[in-house]
Amino acid sequence: MFTPFESFGIKFRNQILAPPTKENLANHRGIVTGEMIRHYSALAKQGVGTMLTESAFVARQGKMAVGQLGISEEEHLEGLEKLVKAIKKEGACIGIKLSHAGARTSEEVCGENPVGPSLYNFGRDFDLSREFDEGDIEEIILHFVHAAERAQEVGFDFIEINGGDQLLLDQCFSVRFNNRDDDYGSETIENRLRLTCQIIQAIRDRKSVSIPISYYFSIFDKMEDGFSITDLHETLELLEKSGVDIFHPFAVHVMNRCFDSEESLLELIGLNTERPLVADGNIKSPQVLLEVLNIDKVGWYVLEKTLLARPNWFNFLKKKVADQEK
Repeated sequence: MFTPFESFGIKFRNQILAPPTKENLANHRGIVTGEMIRHYSALAKQGVGTMLTESAFVARQGKMAVGQLGISEEEHLEGLEKLVKAIKKEGACIGIKLSHAGARTSEEVCGENPVGPSLYNFGRDFDLSREFDEGDIEEIILHFVHAAERAQEVGFDFIEINGGDQLLLDQCFSVRFNNRDDDYGSETIENRLRLTCQIIQAIRDRKSVSIPISYYFSIFDKMEDGFSITDLHETLELLEKSGVDIFHPFAVHVMNRCFDSEESLLELIGLNTERPLVADGNIKSPQVLLEVLNIDKVGWYVLEKTLLARPNWFNFLKKKVADQEK
């Protein structure tokens, strides 16, 4: 995992993938700041092979926090390009996570009544969302497509669609937040994934976007509502058909057993796809990392923020893994 490799025609210096350890460092309009560039660059300088940005809103309507990174407007491009160049100067690759808050925001933050699959209020700091209609769907798809185009234009190596974190696409996928009875309702897996697949397919159909598409998601909260291993198989199949290149499943702990099997979610996905995987979930020790290293098809390993905060973490981790492999 510490040696260079190539995937999708991109040369990575190692398999370590890192998110920022601090978020919401953009200005009030979502523009990259010097503080953000310094923070990301410091992680890259320490040895990270790939940086993945925090969630970047693809539309003002989908902004979830003050200081959140944006990629919705032309005014975001200059700062994003500076960020990309700074990371690549340190020898790392960089991807950007594209997101839409859906119902998980407020009018104060996003500038309008939040929109989601159904009427929903996440709590005191949020506003009751309205249900998206056909016009909203068309706009949301275009927002993601245009964001992907901007990402490629400024030099990002890949994009990641955020299908988790209880944001819009996760809301559509969850029976808790989605009580529609139309083609975007929660009655079937295909319906729950319809908007996600339309977004990915629309990006794939754009000749101006050729960089890989990663998909971030979690299913453990859905299991409580009846999500089964058969549903997982269908989910992977639909996402693959739409054009997903990389699967990034999240678990509270990367090796937690899933369903009634002896395998983790990561292992089960690896058995049902030929796509490369991102291992993510509480990887904060060499011992856990060594367990994950034995899983087939894993291309990248997301290290826990507490490990990344350790001084000289790269050399520490490399030595510990080497010692335990002897």
